[in-house]
Amino acid sequence: MKYFKIYSALLLLLGLIVSCEEDLKVEVPADAVNPELSAPETGGTYILEKVNEENVFATFEWSDADFVIPVVEEYSIDVDIKGGDFSKNYVIASGISSPHEVTVGDFNKALLAAGFVDGEAHDIVLRVSANHHLATETIEMNVTTYFDAEPWTVIGSAVGGWDEANDQYMTYDKDNDVYTINLDMTPGEFKFRAPKKGDDAWAYNYGLTGDSEVIENAEGVELTQDGANVLTLGGNYTITLDVTNETFSIVQNSAGDLTNWTDVVLDAVGTGVSADNPDATADGSSWNWGNVLLPDNEGKPTASGSLFTWTWTGIILEADEGFKLRTLNGVAAPQNDISFDVGYGALDVENSSDKVVDKDGNFSVTEKGEYTITIEIDAANGDAKTVTIEEYTQYPEAVYLVGDATAYGWDTPGTKAEAVMHKIAGGDANLGVFWKIAYLEADKGFKISAADWESPNVGFGEVTEFDANGQTVSDNGGNMSITASGMYTIVIDLRGGTTKVSVTEVKVYGIGDAFGGWTEDVEANMFTVDNTAKTVTSPALTGNASIRSYVDHEWIPDWWNAEFVPNEGVIEYRNDGGDPSAIDGTTGQVVTYMFDDNTCSIN
Repeated sequence: MKYFKIYSALLLLLGLIVSCEEDLKVEVPADAVNPELSAPETGGTYILEKVNEENVFATFEWSDADFVIPVVEEYSIDVDIKGGDFSKNYVIASGISSPHEVTVGDFNKALLAAGFVDGEAHDIVLRVSANHHLATETIEMNVTTYFDAEPWTVIGSAVGGWDEANDQYMTYDKDNDVYTINLDMTPGEFKFRAPKKGDDAWAYNYGLTGDSEVIENAEGVELTQDGANVLTLGGNYTITLDVTNETFSIVQNSAGDLTNWTDVVLDAVGTGVSADNPDATADGSSWNWGNVLLPDNEGKPTASGSLFTWTWTGIILEADEGFKLRTLNGVAAPQNDISFDVGYGALDVENSSDKVVDKDGNFSVTEKGEYTITIEIDAANGDAKTVTIEEYTQYPEAVYLVGDATAYGWDTPGTKAEAVMHKIAGGDANLGVFWKIAYLEADKGFKISAADWESPNVGFGEVTEFDANGQTVSDNGGNMSITASGMYTIVIDLRGGTTKVSVTEVKVYGIGDAFGGWTEDVEANMFTVDNTAKTVTSPALTGNASIRSYVDHEWIPDWWNAEFVPNEGVIEYRNDGGDPSAIDGTTGQVVTYMFDDNTCSIN
């Protein structure tokens, strides 16, 4: 049997047409059966929120209508203001079947389209109708709609962590075009992000334009995409985010119940503090014990959330003599009225030099020399104090790749800028690691050296350990050598008093919106190495966005530690600094790097 829409079926099959001033009126058979709505139930008050837009608001279930005659039944969920007659034909969804789920976002959009003003509570009626003629009984509810703005959140260790469960959704203020939130935060870090904007929750995130810092009360603080984390000491805060102007404001309404060690000055004191330290002075306090030396930064700490750190870099310590760390002169600090002193019991033995020993509860070293001392106070952990003492290592400002295996020959290191190896970002923990991508000729020698052949001057014999997972490196007259020509990633690690060298195949990847997302080491985003042309070339960009690329290596912890971008024909390396320049790319473009002379192209 051939089925028709209700209008044609009723007109053609039944002829139940009544003429009234040339208008047509469709009549349904008297014995037709209306659908019956079994869910949701009537009643209830609901406040819709953008944060829940993907959640199911309600599932509508109903029985089929029976028109008695053969028709194609089309169902819709209709809406009207309470007391309305549905004559305006506003629908929530159409062309549906039972059961049908309606999300918060779709429900809100439909209500706005029907003229219900956002931000206000509305008494509405809903029904399911078949072809807008046979309908269920209505259900009522009170619903507050929202302005459909992109949701932004506060996220980070200060609010519980960095995963989705800790997104703290902000409220959008349509009148002022800003997002606001009042919340408690613990000492830690936070950023802003739009987790529902696209497939990658971190594709749109804002942090500080400079380095991470503690910000407790400020207005109009500048933000930038992928910027640094904001640090907080904890408490209750009101935060306002202006996405349009890329700024935020923060007010600390009340401080957390934590000790504030900001600007508290410490000193190292005792006969173990050598008078050879240029800034050491005799202890004039009531202790009257040897010499006193303030830590770096005029004796004041750096802060990361609730963690406060004081550092003595290159302090000269006498052998077999004692010393302690204390608040300045052994008295209470004026900032928090607290005094303390610590000795060997606070030492992190595992992460300290084995030359550090216990001398009657004081610190002592078995060999005179330069050391680095750090003391950390964790205000969120009962002001727990941890001290590390390591032998001081002064890393070179720069090291260079040289030798007839390279494009740079045996010219004095430092005379060819293109030969410089690159530092990695990530703070003090990564100091002493350098890397470079270069073409190496087989069976020819190369070295890694500081400028003017100063230390370190690393040939085969100076290497403590070669990378077991890398290329085999051989002794070539005291120099290093490999057996196959090609492009390689060369890494030298000078940390811990050792010299490690790695030579591996080149692995360069793109990352970010220009390459389809922020997942690391995606095979489709891997660059192609051409050992004949001595180039490394990207796949075609998949988006119009900033170009970001990095070298992948086992000894480099994170992708952003060894990042670089193509900047007007020259490779711009991040080194140990902040984000490199934002270089816009266009879908379909290809980036080519020539690492031997640090040039590049975008085509």
